[in-house]
Amino acid sequence: MNTQTPTPLHSPPSAPPKRSAALDVARALAVIGMIAVNVGPQEADDLLERIFMLPFGRASLLFVFLAGIGLGMLTHPAKHRPWRQQWTMLVWRALLLLGFGLALQPINHGVSVILAVYGVLFLVGIPLTRLRTTVLAWLTGILMLAAPMLWMGLLVLRGEGFSRTPILLSGNPLGILDGILVTGPYPALVWIVPLVAGLTLSRLDLSHRRLQLILLFGGMAAAAGGIVLSRLLAGVTGIDPTSGGFARLLASYDHSQAPLWLLSGIGSAAAVIGMLLLVEPWLERHALPLVHLGRLSFTMYVMHLVLLAIFVRPDPHSTLEGIAFAALITTFCIICAHLWVPARGQGPLERLLRLPAGLTRSPATNPSGHHG
Repeated sequence: MNTQTPTPLHSPPSAPPKRSAALDVARALAVIGMIAVNVGPQEADDLLERIFMLPFGRASLLFVFLAGIGLGMLTHPAKHRPWRQQWTMLVWRALLLLGFGLALQPINHGVSVILAVYGVLFLVGIPLTRLRTTVLAWLTGILMLAAPMLWMGLLVLRGEGFSRTPILLSGNPLGILDGILVTGPYPALVWIVPLVAGLTLSRLDLSHRRLQLILLFGGMAAAAGGIVLSRLLAGVTGIDPTSGGFARLLASYDHSQAPLWLLSGIGSAAAVIGMLLLVEPWLERHALPLVHLGRLSFTMYVMHLVLLAIFVRPDPHSTLEGIAFAALITTFCIICAHLWVPARGQGPLERLLRLPAGLTRSPATNPSGHHG
């Protein structure tokens, strides 16, 4: 009798995760979705406008979810990096992203830049990388409910609404920190949830077909379930989720920062990743332009902001114009990435994310014996 041992869902510690074409394509789709949303106009009155706005509130969640996966892969035990080098690398990336986010916000692109929040989430994520997978899974579930409640509680105590005011470098440091954590368009108190969810997923064996199917169908169920449950609760309780205050916690509409929106948005991100992992061999052969775009996601995110500021604003004034501008910017970014990666490898901004040589020396190899 043939007794075959099932492959575990957890990645074996001795096997570092290889670069995944599916995850690169997911990054490309996140960038394309943010291009569409940021080009605008953000209207959803007829069918065409609703289709165009499908990425709204979900592309950015996918972006942060993928950041959590990337964070886990950077700190994978099989990388054999000393802990000091790991946290130094993560602090460097966090500060770089924070600086880029604050520097890019004043440019006339009309976009709420997510990079500063991204940087703070990386800082918060450093100690989380030391937690076990089961602890991270429980933490994701707890935070999905508790983080929006804490965030909304702070706003109610302060007598403020959610203004989504962009975070500007001209503000005082405490004001900038408050914007990143609470009052800005991507409050880190809430957006830590998709990061922890992605970090949890990074601990599993993404090549396992059963996990891929769970991500696809479980993610689809969560994406639909969050919306349906929100409407059921609103109907049963008679509470209008758009009325503000704690009523907002029943919402599932985009950027509501509510638990059911997180459930739905993270579910859709998981479904996208599960679907792409299932067809990864095909992507490696036939979707190289998207793979290359995903490998340059940081560079192309910044590039699309510059293109918006120079060539698009104050347009577009209609959805058809928005579709045309978004298609042109997307095509330009794909062509640039497809030409760059085979010739030069890492993108120019991705190279900046690498830890400077002077910070990579471990204490054992530092001849002076100092740790600075």
